[in-house]
Amino acid sequence: MKLKLFVLYFFFIFFKVYADECKNFEEKVLSIPTPANGIVSDGQQPKYDTGIYFLKKFNYETNKLELERDENKYPILRISFFEERLVPGKHIQSIDNNDLSNLNDDEISSLLKKNSLNIKQNKQSFKINANKYDYYQFDLDYFLLNSIESIDTKSGEFGIDYSFRVSHERPDWIEAGREIGNLTICNIAELTENSKIFSPVTNETIFIDHIKFDIDKNFSYFDQVYYEKFDKTFTNSTFEGLHVIKANFDFKKFPFDVQNLKIVLEHPIGLELNEDNNQPKPYIGLFDIKPAVYKNIEDYKLNNLLKEWKIIDYAINNKILSETALDPFDSNKISNFKNDTVEINIFIKRNTNYFIFKILIPVFLILSIAWSVLWIPPNQVESRLTTSIVALLALIAYNFVFNDDLPKLSYLTSMDRYILLSYLFCCIPTFLTIYFSRINNKNYSRAVKINKRSRLYGSITYLLLVILSFSNI
Repeated sequence: MKLKLFVLYFFFIFFKVYADECKNFEEKVLSIPTPANGIVSDGQQPKYDTGIYFLKKFNYETNKLELERDENKYPILRISFFEERLVPGKHIQSIDNNDLSNLNDDEISSLLKKNSLNIKQNKQSFKINANKYDYYQFDLDYFLLNSIESIDTKSGEFGIDYSFRVSHERPDWIEAGREIGNLTICNIAELTENSKIFSPVTNETIFIDHIKFDIDKNFSYFDQVYYEKFDKTFTNSTFEGLHVIKANFDFKKFPFDVQNLKIVLEHPIGLELNEDNNQPKPYIGLFDIKPAVYKNIEDYKLNNLLKEWKIIDYAINNKILSETALDPFDSNKISNFKNDTVEINIFIKRNTNYFIFKILIPVFLILSIAWSVLWIPPNQVESRLTTSIVALLALIAYNFVFNDDLPKLSYLTSMDRYILLSYLFCCIPTFLTIYFSRINNKNYSRAVKINKRSRLYGSITYLLLVILSFSNI
């Protein structure tokens, strides 16, 4: 009994201290004065540099994020904020005459701290000077793909059950973070819901590109954590739910097709150069993909329970999304808006055994029966016609059996070409028999010769056309 009382007393003291710490944190945050210019701080980091950012990728050998480089070891440009003539996704050859293929990541980072840079890309040189801007860095801490609920190739949709967390550093909340102490987590949902504080990762939506979602299974959690080791305070936003996403499936090689399931997370803070002076200064929001994201998707690839598909590869990268829309400050103007995104591409290959054993082989056997009449003498017209026509009718009837398993498209797939070829070559024996019935009495030896050549050349032609139908041509 005494032990139970002691445990209850311990938990009471613990949660009381925890509640007091979080209460102190809230009071500290709410006491931060509004800046003199009226612009409420929301965790932006003031920057003064050339706005050059490179793509990063995860190195599974070193378990580290490194600059992404091309085959010549030149780093790949992610975004040039102030010089739009620099092309994202292309390599940068040199900075201030320093060959970047010979420099490591830290040396390149040091070069970017200069106030003026001479950059060479595709044999063109650009001079970029430093500018003031606000930087909103979001860290994608993890992305758990719990399951791919369904892959509906007919409607071009797939569903995902997911959870992920985004964190955003708050330099203006360091003092408040120190109030809660190292690694203490305080829920800030009430503060955000009552609009007492503003945070880009709580007041703005980390948008997953989708067409519909299950409202009963969508949840979000907001909390605050302080890391004493780095003396930094972060706002964490955790999202989980069930979304249906539109996919642009390509069925040209069906049923030996490989499809891409693309999941896009869009940063709520765009890339704004502020050319019209609608804001205090330019600002940019970028995602930083943490190593755990790569590990999460790798684990799903190894342990997924997809039945009709097999995950063969995946790619995770940043991509700048550009779109035009009505300018919010001028209703007569159409402006171009850019946002950073995280693209998670999961490449899946269809399990083809069903189609091989249920469609391809049965159709080939029916065609073989129709083609076997070429081994019946040309003068036995009735036997040949009966066999070939029955085979053709069987092929037509079987087509209705598997018709629902084929996608209805405006273009021909490999399977469509195979079936059309089978129809054509199923009809050829019937046409030949009708032709032979006209020449049997006049020139039987000629009919025999044509029949023998048809067996050889027809079979070879069919096999070649089938190979072409399922090839990459």
